[in-house]
Amino acid sequence: MSVVVVADGPDGEVGRWPLAHGQDPADLLAAHGWSGAPTGSDLAGGDVEVRWQVSPLPGPVPPVTPQTAPPGATVLQRLAAYALVVDEGRLLMSQLSDWVGGAGGLWTLPGGGVDPGESPADGVVREVHEETGQEVVVDELVQVQSRHWVGDVAAGERHEDFHAVRLIHRATCPRPTPAHVVEVDGSTGAAAWVPLAEVGDLPLAEMVRLAWPWVPGSDSYPL
Repeated sequence: MSVVVVADGPDGEVGRWPLAHGQDPADLLAAHGWSGAPTGSDLAGGDVEVRWQVSPLPGPVPPVTPQTAPPGATVLQRLAAYALVVDEGRLLMSQLSDWVGGAGGLWTLPGGGVDPGESPADGVVREVHEETGQEVVVDELVQVQSRHWVGDVAAGERHEDFHAVRLIHRATCPRPTPAHVVEVDGSTGAAAWVPLAEVGDLPLAEMVRLAWPWVPGSDSYPL
């Protein structure tokens, strides 16, 4: 399943390009002379299209630097979808299990990998239920995070060139209940509704800090 960046201008679509391994969508758009913000995503012929509302980029177009995988590295691009869910001043969060390499115990947003043939919105609904026991309605795509790193995984058994593409959505929980983990033996060890004022006291995954400006009410509690 590939990720395709689709650019929409004031008068309609102005271009579409596959997202290369390790490439930030904002850099891809800039390479074609555009800048903008994500507006949504959908499944299209087995690929996921992420749409952006764009305007012409002022100044010269920056060059594209191709990404080359290190010799022997396993190349993996992972598309994942996550939810920002706030209810009565509380953010729905999940804690990564202790066995998650390099991130065990960190608190993050509920969500995870999008399955083949699944839309990101459907993936968010499924993952939030598995990790927190909540039923949510996806409202809008607000941010796309792109992170690229190379390193050893599985106790050094594999050298991996990893590209994480994270679609961050605002979502609503019409009938909130006490958060609890539904999926056993997964990467989630705990779940909770955390007051916004207390989020900064937790050990946080980078994703939370990057998405914080899009959390409703977060401006009163800077991280």
